[in-house]
Amino acid sequence: MALSKLIGELHRRSLWQVIAGYLVFVWLLFETFEVLSVSVGLPAWVEPTAAVLLIVLFPALLATASIQRGPKAAWPRLTSDSTPEATPEPTVAATGPAPAPEARRPRAPLTAARMFTWRNTVAAGLGSFALLAVITAVYMVLRTAGIGPAATLVAQGTLADQERLILADFASPPALADLATTITEGMRLDLAQSPTVRIHSPRAVGAALARMEMEPDAVLSLDLAREVAVREDVRGVVAGEISQVGSGFVLRAEVVNADDGSVMISQRANARNEGQIVEAVDELSKKIRERIGEPLASIGRSERLERVTTADLEALRLYSSAIRAIDVEGADDRGQLLLEEALARDSTFAMAWRKLGVVLNNRGEERGRVYQALEQAFNYRDRLTARERDLATAAYYANATGETDLAIQAYQSLLEREPNEGTALNNLGVLMLELRDEAAAIPLLMRALEVDSTAAIPFMNMIWAYGNQGDFTAATEHIEMYPWLIGDPTAREHEAQLWASVGEYDQAQRFLEELRVDQVASPYWRTQTSEELATIAAVQGRLEEAERHFRDAMATNVERGLRRAAIVEATALARMLLHVTGDTPGALTTVDFALMSHPLEELDPLDRPYLDLAEVYAAAGRVERAQDLVDQFVALVPAEFHSADQRTRLDRVVGAIALASGDAQTAIEHTLSSDAFVCKVCALPQLARAYEAAGQRDSAIAAYSRYVETPYIFRTRDSDGWHLGPVLERLAELYEAEGSDEQAVEKYMRLARLWEDADDRLQSRVANARERAQALLSKSE
Repeated sequence: MALSKLIGELHRRSLWQVIAGYLVFVWLLFETFEVLSVSVGLPAWVEPTAAVLLIVLFPALLATASIQRGPKAAWPRLTSDSTPEATPEPTVAATGPAPAPEARRPRAPLTAARMFTWRNTVAAGLGSFALLAVITAVYMVLRTAGIGPAATLVAQGTLADQERLILADFASPPALADLATTITEGMRLDLAQSPTVRIHSPRAVGAALARMEMEPDAVLSLDLAREVAVREDVRGVVAGEISQVGSGFVLRAEVVNADDGSVMISQRANARNEGQIVEAVDELSKKIRERIGEPLASIGRSERLERVTTADLEALRLYSSAIRAIDVEGADDRGQLLLEEALARDSTFAMAWRKLGVVLNNRGEERGRVYQALEQAFNYRDRLTARERDLATAAYYANATGETDLAIQAYQSLLEREPNEGTALNNLGVLMLELRDEAAAIPLLMRALEVDSTAAIPFMNMIWAYGNQGDFTAATEHIEMYPWLIGDPTAREHEAQLWASVGEYDQAQRFLEELRVDQVASPYWRTQTSEELATIAAVQGRLEEAERHFRDAMATNVERGLRRAAIVEATALARMLLHVTGDTPGALTTVDFALMSHPLEELDPLDRPYLDLAEVYAAAGRVERAQDLVDQFVALVPAEFHSADQRTRLDRVVGAIALASGDAQTAIEHTLSSDAFVCKVCALPQLARAYEAAGQRDSAIAAYSRYVETPYIFRTRDSDGWHLGPVLERLAELYEAEGSDEQAVEKYMRLARLWEDADDRLQSRVANARERAQALLSKSE
């Protein structure tokens, strides 16, 4: 009964109408804020201030509605009070002096009814929001003009647009050291969304510390960060600290002038508990970005840090440690484990998935896990910043589905927004290299190095580009320009391959052996150096030494649980036995034993090296077995996960099967189709043999010659280990048969020099090459 009376009274007084109108006003107001935030941007304090005004306005509206008994009675007249007009007095003949006005209309007392009128309430509400709009407009004008306390560092000219800054490690009491590391990485991730500043990467800072003869993973205090900044010609340092107050935390950050240590900006944020740390970091970072001078619209469009990373603080801490391990310490093994731990805590952590996919793909060892990581990052891409979203999309298309054109579009989209985005410049350059367009790749890689001259990845890719052009001089000059980057293990590996590609095998071997010693604690580099030392020994005919290295690589991969990689190493050894010595039984025994030890059925279909095995079986004449492996690949590996490299490899394997089956024309067609991606020489020996089988001797000579003459930096690792010697031998024989004695002599003598220290089983072929060359020389005399 009481509830019914209350509802009836509310309806009688029209409170529901007032509340409905208020809610519509609130909705319209915040929709306006949303539009303005996206189009021009609003200061962070505008919406909270508006919320306070709305909170104050609501009871005033209710009071007015209650006192005025609804809008219908009072709104049309908008009277200043609610007292009814006095009834006119009858006119009386003036018989005396007129009464005083005060006596005629006494001053009404100030009452609630006079205060809470619709005119007063509406005017006060609209006036408050109008005043807020004026204050906001004045603030934004002063901010842009660089006047007064609202001025930004960019508007004042203290910092330039696109200014480089170094982020120091957040200071903290010892008990909060891990939390401080997490906060530092959170700040880095959020500041990376800013188009106004560029934060030095951990790898770049580590390289600078190495040049200062310090450990790359040294704690970057404010003083040390300033010293690095001065050496690197960086104007400012972002530094901060975290302290604990009861169960809460206070975060403070400042932008410091690197030269004199003066504080240019200081901001703070609070977190009531650890669960609010990520939110506080996001708030603090955006305050810093606003004071630096980033357009407010840009800040308004930025994703919340929790949204683009993870709400799990421990997962963020693990990710932070992984980034430090990978990018600063070069400890990819440990970084990978830390990323896996982070993802175990938050399986939607898209940034961690992307980084894991990149690490695994660079190693090329576990294809199934590469696809999984890149696909997960792609699926959760709405939880990434715009930059990371484009990078994740491009990586997925480039390395998972093999849709290179879509990957290029994603990188170009990112570069249209951020022309100096180093990762996109580098990765787009790599795609150009894979498409064999070095002329397009080199400018992109040079721009990436201009953005960050301490970046090892574009540096090593430039070595790749120059090596593929056959410009050894430009490559070595490039290396001399960036001596501080040679310490990176992958850069040293690239330099070793560069020397091997021009036949300087002793120098390449020295580089790899030094790398092996330096990275003795890394199972990955033990595997990598074993494989590459094997191919360098094999190309020179030292087959027993090569076999030891191949078997060492296989054993190390088994220890690491990488059974697919162990099978691939077995196929490499089998190729050497097949093509160099013609030991078909030995080659088949090698792969058969590997498959018996590591059955394909126990591996993820994406991890099964079907094409490597099929190519070996086809070359060994086991056509049915090779075709069965191809059929399994097509049936079990989804077409959407065929990489561009796998598609070209599939064509080459089909060509190998056709050649082994006696169908030379089909072999030629498929092998030609396969000669289109990454490796510039891998298809040519098979193509030449197919031409020979078809009776097209001139075309065979052209294909063999192209193999010998084509520059490709990774030719020793990818092909020469089992093809160069036999190709030189066969090309010399064909030239001799054609009567091209000069070319035949040159190829015979080159083979003799290449295999000068070869195993005894090859020495008869070396002697024959010398004899044939001498006979041809005598003939010409």
